[in-house]
Amino acid sequence: YTQWGPDGAGSFLDDEKHGIPFIEKARALGIKTICVHKGLPFGKQSYEHSTCRDIGVVAKRYPDMTFMIYHSGFDMGRSEGPFDPAKADAGVDALVKSLIDNGVKPNSNVYAELGSTWRFLMRDLTQGAHVWGKLLKYVGQDNVMWGTDCIWYGSPQDQIQAFRAFQISDEFQTKHGYPKLTKELKAKIFGFNAAKIYGVDVPTQRKRAATDALAREKQAYVEERDPSFATYGPKTRRDFFALRREQGGRP
Repeated sequence: YTQWGPDGAGSFLDDEKHGIPFIEKARALGIKTICVHKGLPFGKQSYEHSTCRDIGVVAKRYPDMTFMIYHSGFDMGRSEGPFDPAKADAGVDALVKSLIDNGVKPNSNVYAELGSTWRFLMRDLTQGAHVWGKLLKYVGQDNVMWGTDCIWYGSPQDQIQAFRAFQISDEFQTKHGYPKLTKELKAKIFGFNAAKIYGVDVPTQRKRAATDALAREKQAYVEERDPSFATYGPKTRRDFFALRREQGGRP
């Protein structure tokens, strides 16, 4: 959380006093992946350090390290449109500009994560199209990772369904060079890109999952479906008022 530095003032990853020693210590310990919260600023607490100005700098300086950018620099207080370097002091554009300025190419050592970001953007699909498009274009189709922050919000099923149905328009694809969200690309975002970073052996895990307890439950349901479509509670106006009277309420 670069917004909260050792002295409470925040710091950048390329800061020679705090950031660089932190990265060097991680390398010395054999830790090659650094996850950093960027965007979703914590109020007035060192706002500038929540931006992504430093990401391209350290990614270029340490090509052997991997930097995972949680929330992709997204700031709810800023409107996301096509990439504009003249307005790239914060938000996703700041991440894009930092990568471009430092020659960090797509699909290299910077990954963009979407925790909370998509949850807010799926309310405004025009902004959502620009954020997805920019990240996939500049961070890379192999380096954009699914995230929901569901620990704060509960089940992420609405986010999953919204992204499955979502598409970047043909107009935006042509005008801004955004990719089409194919089934294959969405599968990479949903899990395959993260599997690479976290060292998950997908074929092995699929084989295991095919015979685990959940798979057995699913197969049992397929073989003998017995759903209950019973509707509980009052079904008519009369039933409703009768229930209210039983509970001591007024009709």
